Amino acid sequence: MPSTSRLLHRLSLIAALLCAHASAEQRSLSQGWLFKAGPVPEAQRAAFDDKGWRRITVPHDFSIMDKADGSPPFDAKAVGGQDSGYLPGGQGWYRHRLDLSAADAARVLRLNFEAVYMNADIWLNGEHVGNHRYGYTAFTLDLTGKARAGENVIVVRVNHVDPSSRWYAGSGLIRPVTLDLLDPVHIAPDSVFVTTPVATAERGDVQVSAGIANRGKSPARVELISTVVGTSDAALAQARRQLTVAARGSVDVTQRLAVPQPKLWSPDAPNLYTLVQEVRVDGVVKDVRRTRFGIRTVTADATNGLRINGRKVLLRGGNIHHDNYMLGAAGSPDADARKVALMKQAGYNAIRSAHNPASQATLRAADELGMLVIDEAFDMWRISKRDADSSRFFDSDWRQDIDSLVTSGRNHPSVLFWSVGNEIPEQGTPAGARTARELAARIRRLDPTRPVTQGVNMDTPHNAVQFAELDVAGYNYRAHLFGSDHLTHPARVMYTSESTSKDAFRYWDPVETMPWVIGDFVWTSFDYLGETGIGWMGYSQDWKQLGAYPWHLAYCGEIDATGRKRPAAFYRQVLWKTGIDPVAAFVEQPPGTADLPDRDMFKTHPELDWSLEDLHPSWSWRGQEGKPLKVVVYSEHPEVELFLNGRSLGRRAVDRATAYKTDYRVPYAAGRLVAVGYRDGKPAASWELRTAGAPAAITLQADRQQVRANGEDLVYVSAALVDSDGAPVYAQGGDRHVTVTVKGAGTLAGAGNGNPMDASSLQSGRRSTFHGRLVAVVRAGTDAGPIDVEFAAQGLPVQRVRIDAVAR
Repeated sequence: MPSTSRLLHRLSLIAALLCAHASAEQRSLSQGWLFKAGPVPEAQRAAFDDKGWRRITVPHDFSIMDKADGSPPFDAKAVGGQDSGYLPGGQGWYRHRLDLSAADAARVLRLNFEAVYMNADIWLNGEHVGNHRYGYTAFTLDLTGKARAGENVIVVRVNHVDPSSRWYAGSGLIRPVTLDLLDPVHIAPDSVFVTTPVATAERGDVQVSAGIANRGKSPARVELISTVVGTSDAALAQARRQLTVAARGSVDVTQRLAVPQPKLWSPDAPNLYTLVQEVRVDGVVKDVRRTRFGIRTVTADATNGLRINGRKVLLRGGNIHHDNYMLGAAGSPDADARKVALMKQAGYNAIRSAHNPASQATLRAADELGMLVIDEAFDMWRISKRDADSSRFFDSDWRQDIDSLVTSGRNHPSVLFWSVGNEIPEQGTPAGARTARELAARIRRLDPTRPVTQGVNMDTPHNAVQFAELDVAGYNYRAHLFGSDHLTHPARVMYTSESTSKDAFRYWDPVETMPWVIGDFVWTSFDYLGETGIGWMGYSQDWKQLGAYPWHLAYCGEIDATGRKRPAAFYRQVLWKTGIDPVAAFVEQPPGTADLPDRDMFKTHPELDWSLEDLHPSWSWRGQEGKPLKVVVYSEHPEVELFLNGRSLGRRAVDRATAYKTDYRVPYAAGRLVAVGYRDGKPAASWELRTAGAPAAITLQADRQQVRANGEDLVYVSAALVDSDGAPVYAQGGDRHVTVTVKGAGTLAGAGNGNPMDASSLQSGRRSTFHGRLVAVVRAGTDAGPIDVEFAAQGLPVQRVRIDAVAR
């Protein structure tokens, strides 16, 4: 499997290609923004004095920013409380100066916001040009005829009133902003829809729908040339169509192309093609649009399960929220792509975007890496879950939000299902069924090729009312219904849309044994901000005791907030039989190790719902000498044997009957603990934990060595403590305070350690390691040159890594 750095490099190149050719011209507006928090009277005026405002890069989240006095943003009295991770909402203002030539100002101009959280109002040169309330859907403002040659001022006011969400939402321009500059005759950007009704080894039928718009004053004689190209840019199929488009009019066009012997798209072989559409008027090229797609078919039924290109696929899924931890909700494309890459490397093949539409960067990465996506619309409809949530404007806005969800995602082969909602309060009622029917109908008009689903958390028979409106049934925490519901609804296709780590085997086993159950999506694959402490809290406990300040992470992710796999991720790899880590061993934290916060929370809430067990990849437990420690071994192989300092502690059978794991009680002694997996009586894989000494060094690893000097590219640099022999230092008082400094052609975007109780600044560069680890995010500047990143750990030699920023 390719390394994370190689995957991210490929994704960056693809994203650059797509952006460069998305229309006649598309400009990134990531740079040159000014920001001010709080109410600012008259800030919408073009001539407003914004000297002293903070210069920022978009995507941007002002809720995660340090306060004006430099103190961290976390606040025990934050209105959003544990939902928001004790981070604030509030009002914020953005201003951007846009310079246009006279020729550009005369073109068709479209200002695109991928997402603004939330309640956004936008002005151009002091004129109010639009608003958008839902914080997760893309929207476009037509600036044609409103911009002028020279300087134009774009102003955005964000008004995020808390409490607006059950998790951390962030605030501001949280996803990219771009400007399209088009000829009057062009392809309507949201109109392109590529489907592949036939996808076999011999033939791929490609059907293309698009709208040709003419914003000019005269009719236009247009030729539309559509070409399918492969990775080598060779033309594989082409269709031409001549038409006349009336002045101020538009024409919908459908074309069919056939690709011989196509390379099909699937999770195991994510082959991609590009549709190049060229609009010519009197032989002159006026618009070129590139759309990446995959040739594949999807079917799902209760007898054969989910099939992609006729082959059965089991969904090894994980739920994700949209935040990027130390960056907050800022959906920087590299950060979103990294999350997908790390999930792929951990064995996942599917993502549920909970509970809002996925970013374009997430979908592009999923296309490239072979991840299937359930793209979800809402967490609530008309009945609120929080006082200031999006239910306030559901009635007026749901159509435009559904349209945005579908048109922005339907050309991505990774998108598997559309989800209309999650745990909706009115589910199972006549009103809930009626709303689901309306939402599903609108989706099917825009995209009749994909099933519609919903995450439902009701027991039978009430769920039948809701599932009757859907194509595929998503069960939240309801594996016990798969058998009985199949008896009463034998044609229903089911999957677990949310499950718990502690019950991983119970949720996965039906996927392998019941054809009508097509997959499982754990809550969650990646840790996230907000819903603090649910990883160490039992649902039977008082919900108000959930993660009191300074907790700010959910701490339920099978991959932690920095991107490190936790023991639950290794167990899931074994259950899925991925072969990535076929044997793994972990140790339950013993009493008397107060330097790890995990134990205190575990003792407070022993009935866990979302976490597996209090396990750690460490064999360093000073003070426990001679005491029996619980060691849990996971194995794909049918036998395992555990060794301590070369002495066998016994060989045991491991299979479905044991849930692919076994426990040992091992009297602690420093040294080496080794688990060996056997197949056919021969060693097939091993796993080792070593006792570590005091920290002697800090090792650095950057996920890439080169970035583009575009002000946007990110590098993740992981720092790990090791002893004098190179053994990882995980616990036992080994953590160190670290200062991260970035010099040269880049800046520090954030630094985090994954500690759910460390509410210090994520931006200052001053953090402690947690479980021996710290991760810093470095953003490229706009000038080429070296970027030097320095880590100064308390009492240890300073370590540095150099990254090259090259001209775009």
